Amino acid sequence: MNEKDHPIIKVPKRKGQKTLRKLKEEDNLDPDRMIRSEGDLLIFPVKEDGDLSDEEPEFREERIKPYERILKRLDLPNSKKDKLPENWEMIGDVLLIKLPEGLFEHKDQIGKVYADVLNAKTVLLQGMIKGKKREPEVEKIYGEDTETIHLENRIRYKLDTSQIMFSSGNIDERIRMSEAVEKDETVVDMFAGIGYFSLPMAVHGEPEKVYSLEINPTAFRYLKENVKLNKVADTVEPRHLDNRNFTFSNADRVVMGYLHETWSYLDKALEFLDGSGFIHYHTRSVDSRYPEDVKEELDHNLETEFKILDIRRIKSYAPHVFHVVADIEL
Repeated sequence: MNEKDHPIIKVPKRKGQKTLRKLKEEDNLDPDRMIRSEGDLLIFPVKEDGDLSDEEPEFREERIKPYERILKRLDLPNSKKDKLPENWEMIGDVLLIKLPEGLFEHKDQIGKVYADVLNAKTVLLQGMIKGKKREPEVEKIYGEDTETIHLENRIRYKLDTSQIMFSSGNIDERIRMSEAVEKDETVVDMFAGIGYFSLPMAVHGEPEKVYSLEINPTAFRYLKENVKLNKVADTVEPRHLDNRNFTFSNADRVVMGYLHETWSYLDKALEFLDGSGFIHYHTRSVDSRYPEDVKEELDHNLETEFKILDIRRIKSYAPHVFHVVADIEL
């Protein structure tokens, strides 16, 4: 069967996160095929026996959804069942959920039922992302092993979910970066993590070199493993350092995938580009000030001639605050 003969669904990008979550929850996403973008649409590969429509995933009425199975299996009063999370994040075979305070006393029972229904080996309570090194605050409520391999778009991301963050909500941007990089470009990924953007660019694009810079020792260890795991060692060169200590001045493209005073690193990005090229600048924006505050931030801190090609929202960061990215051309 040709690739074109396999089932797919097409949805507007604004519905991408919701659709991806739904497909994963119902085990309908085909992990062996790529999620692609086509203009303003995302194209999701669906398993051969999956339920789907032309526009959005649909599921048989008689099929009991995972959340309904969870509700039936938990021995809790209805007043507490009403507070159970209907959304969760599955990273590989590790499940991350958030619980309101009133359910903490039942966390062991909740963890076991969610794990059984969703086929997770470990369940973590998800807290905040802390500090410059972007370390997650989590608590194990079921299972022990927090290391996993998350498969997305034919890319394998190995990580320890108790120590390293991974946001499924950034999938649109990871796909976009795999398409943005051009043949034979040299890229500097200033905040590479475990390879969130470096790997899609190297696996699906044709850059000559990607310098992946990461200061967190745990993230760097997994970055190196992921480079080998995805067989891109000839393209991706991981460096364990503060990006301010990396000396280079011949890049075509710089990725700044960070949300903690990203503006303070713009001078270093300029140094990497040496006068011309592209910057993908990540920051936060308050809803009522978007996109004016992003433009003002760049005007105030980018000391060279530049052109903003686009500013786009990636996902919600906090109430009325969005994670956004600006594409800049020098």
